[in-house]
Amino acid sequence: MRNSIYIVAYLVCWLTGSALAQTPVTLEEALRLGQENRLELKGGQLQLRIAEGQEAKRQAGWLPQVNASADLRWNTQIQTSVLKDAPFANGQDVRVKFGVPFNNLLGAQADQKIYDAQSRVDRKLNQVGVESEQAGLEKLRIDVRQQITEAYYQAVFNREKLRLSEGARQRAQRYLEQAQTRFDAGSLLKTDFDRFGLDLSNAELTHRNNQREYALSLDNLRYRLNVPESQPVVPADSLGALFAQEKTEAALMGEPAQRIEVRQEELNRQTNLLNQQRERARLSPTVSAYGAYYVQQFNDVFNPFTANTWFPYNYLGLKVNIPLFDGRQTRLNQQEYRLRAQISQTTIDRIRADVGYETKSALNALVQARDNLTETRRNITQAQAILAVDRVRFDAGTLLLADFRNSEYTLQNAENNYLKAVYDVLVGQLQLKKALGKL
Repeated sequence: MRNSIYIVAYLVCWLTGSALAQTPVTLEEALRLGQENRLELKGGQLQLRIAEGQEAKRQAGWLPQVNASADLRWNTQIQTSVLKDAPFANGQDVRVKFGVPFNNLLGAQADQKIYDAQSRVDRKLNQVGVESEQAGLEKLRIDVRQQITEAYYQAVFNREKLRLSEGARQRAQRYLEQAQTRFDAGSLLKTDFDRFGLDLSNAELTHRNNQREYALSLDNLRYRLNVPESQPVVPADSLGALFAQEKTEAALMGEPAQRIEVRQEELNRQTNLLNQQRERARLSPTVSAYGAYYVQQFNDVFNPFTANTWFPYNYLGLKVNIPLFDGRQTRLNQQEYRLRAQISQTTIDRIRADVGYETKSALNALVQARDNLTETRRNITQAQAILAVDRVRFDAGTLLLADFRNSEYTLQNAENNYLKAVYDVLVGQLQLKKALGKL
């Protein structure tokens, strides 16, 4: 069976003008390959790395902040100061100039945070930020898995349709050849002969359309896997094999799950609540320590190596900053974040309601698809039994070729309906998995 599939795939590739070698992949291989190649997933992983780095940045802010400075100054004109009513000058104003032409300063200053109420909240915000990016990346993975699975199912289904249409085309060709023999012998009317030719034309048209659909579905699968055009792929699984791998509805419904959209919105709500706390923490005092060491030179000429011209000084300090009034910004920001958290909660409730309806709809669609599958199986069995009887009658000469042909067409339609039913079940199970958060 698999060899015949590969042969059909090669013929389709040749008919569409492509001579590239195709690589058969299973569904699991396609999912793995797609998740390795999709660019949005790579971008999401980089975003996650950025979010993970925010905590390191916060911690770095608590390390001592040390700065060195150098100030080389040439006082081209020394500033004049006035000593008002100087007692040593009989109460007269005295104008004096303090300083020297060259004044150089070298030093280092260090600052160290001691207490900041916002830092604790920032740590929690960073944790939630990482979880949010992880949830976003998981949502991307789910979307990619769904897209690849749908593309894979479509390619397998179109390949099966192509196989059936090829069989129908060959039967129509065989019937036309038989009709040509009867027409040449004068035992078939021109109208009946033309009907066989029309059947072949319709079968060939259907076959060409199926070829195009299969080629397009292969290109869509390649695109979803993000592989180059020089590396075309074909499904290695059959429709029946995919159907056998799927779980029953009871097994799916019995497993606990949570939709990633709910998780994402819950993290948004937590972020807004933490931002509200951070705004409140802005009103808390901040405490930091600082210290500095400087050496200053006073000299009449620019010569940093002159002895006894450098004079050191240093200091230590403790700074407390207490916000008193910020124009009501903190209160307004707190109100905004509180409303945003309420919006997130309403969004969570809406998503849960949507999930419930989506699950119910997907389950109903799947049940209907399974009913259709059961019906098409019965139709195939019945059509096969009818065809077996008609083949005996036709070989015995008691059944016309046209009637025997109709029996084969009935079986062909039943097979097409069965393939469509299997495909609908697979798609229905995929939609139910998505609704239950099982992808």
